[in-house]
Amino acid sequence: MKMEIRKASIKDLKKVSELMIIEFSKSPFNEKPNSKNVLKSLKFYNKIGEIYIATDKKEVVGVIVFKIEQFWEGPVILIENMAVKENYRKQGIDKKLTNYLEHYAKNKKVKYIFFTTHKKSSSVKFYQKRGYKVSKETIFMRKKLK
Repeated sequence: MKMEIRKASIKDLKKVSELMIIEFSKSPFNEKPNSKNVLKSLKFYNKIGEIYIATDKKEVVGVIVFKIEQFWEGPVILIENMAVKENYRKQGIDKKLTNYLEHYAKNKKVKYIFFTTHKKSSSVKFYQKRGYKVSKETIFMRKKLK
């Protein structure tokens, strides 16, 4: 495998959306994403944030979507989404994407990286091994509007 990490282009977004739809429809997320809305979201984050992809030859096999926000502590990175194609897992792609993100953050003088994930996601153990901590101070809340 000749894997490369690079900034996603507008042309990549359709393949990225297909990857995200497949991976986030699986357990434990069980989302039912609409391809039009996923693509719209990616176009939005392409303008206000960053999208980096992992490719094997020309195939998109992983993605990380994030943005920099200004908090009281200074600039922070919020990871919006990260996904790796199922048949490419356990090959270090997730590690390479997070290493890339952490290097990017250090270059931008960012001190913290924040994200949310499903509590039953296998990514929790992955992130903990990488030094990320489950926050005891915050909870994620939501309200569905009718």
